[in-house]
Amino acid sequence: MAWMSWTWPTAVFIILIFAAIAVLTIMDLRSAPVTRKGFLPIPTDRGDRFYIAMLGLLVINLTWWGVTDATPLIGLTLSLIWLGVTMRWG
Repeated sequence: MAWMSWTWPTAVFIILIFAAIAVLTIMDLRSAPVTRKGFLPIPTDRGDRFYIAMLGLLVINLTWWGVTDATPLIGLTLSLIWLGVTMRWG
């Protein structure tokens, strides 16, 4: 793993992703996921919306890094806004 630069922001990001998956698992065990339609034309449940939000977060971050030389924190902020909107409205 010498090819990857493990920094504190990277570690926090990975820990938060695993924590979110653990929370989703606990939520699924306590109450069955409800399938509903949001702004997507397909019925989705909690896990589907989380997966779609993670893909959106990835696309926003990669696009931001590809088109600007600005700090990645701005891209991360936009990604978190996308995650919040997707999880709320999705």
